[in-house]
Amino acid sequence: MEHDHLSSVFPGGPPATNVIAGTVDFHVHTGPDAFDRALDDDETVAVASRAEMGAIVLKNHIAETASRAVLARKRSGNVEVYGGVVLNHAVGGLNADAVRWMARISGHRGRVVWLPTIDAGNHLRTLGGDVERGIEVVRDGTPSEALVRVIQACAEHDLVLQTGHTSADDVLVVADVARRYGVRLCVTHAMFPVVGFDLPRMRSAAELGAKLELCAIGMLMGAQAHHAWMRAWGNVGVKACAQAIKEIGSQHFILSTDLGQFGNPIPADGYRWFVQELLQEGVPPQEIDLMARRTPMDLLRPRT
Repeated sequence: MEHDHLSSVFPGGPPATNVIAGTVDFHVHTGPDAFDRALDDDETVAVASRAEMGAIVLKNHIAETASRAVLARKRSGNVEVYGGVVLNHAVGGLNADAVRWMARISGHRGRVVWLPTIDAGNHLRTLGGDVERGIEVVRDGTPSEALVRVIQACAEHDLVLQTGHTSADDVLVVADVARRYGVRLCVTHAMFPVVGFDLPRMRSAAELGAKLELCAIGMLMGAQAHHAWMRAWGNVGVKACAQAIKEIGSQHFILSTDLGQFGNPIPADGYRWFVQELLQEGVPPQEIDLMARRTPMDLLRPRT
């Protein structure tokens, strides 16, 4: 009788397995930062360790995180911790030297380079800000010389290039250059309006060898978001993500959270929620495994 009562209160019961064991979160915001973050590096890693995750990548809009990843890894249990650098004004914009020095930090935990995010010209045009300060990676369909130097630096150190808040059309230009230099490319939160990928352009990016990032935070954004700053970002619901996976193919995607902001779910919880929702939408477990574990870990591992 007690069993029947519990079944009615908690239909289905807890999940039989840990759906995020071994997963990689390629996009985690942690403190210390210039923006409000819910957890610092060590706290985020501790939660990921308890959740038996495989790896996390620390991202910061204004400072490199390779050195922080080295320190966090000492206390992370079995969780791998990686970092990188975002090429905003704080590090000199499209600065190939910032890439090279980040890659040389002892411990070699710096594996990812993001093109401009909050200082990207496209970001400022889309979400508002001083457009004159915007960093342009492509002009009139032509990659800037600074972008090419950054991609060359990524090639020298076998780094993953993320596209930041570059527009969809410009990402395709970046993808072509990255392929020419043999650099692995991932499109940062591809379906967010600030980037603006539709299905045809996602197919084009995939054909150029790019991976497409889907982020849990997209489910929280939009007009009804609990944070005012998130209302300017369009909602990217799980149904749209599941449809994109079905149309383009799971081999072209990775899953991330883009979480860590104060007042939002902590990254591990957000990741679990995202995976459970994708499973509910009919994305098969083997495709979750590919997008959440195998593909992102392959990106992070050096090729030599």
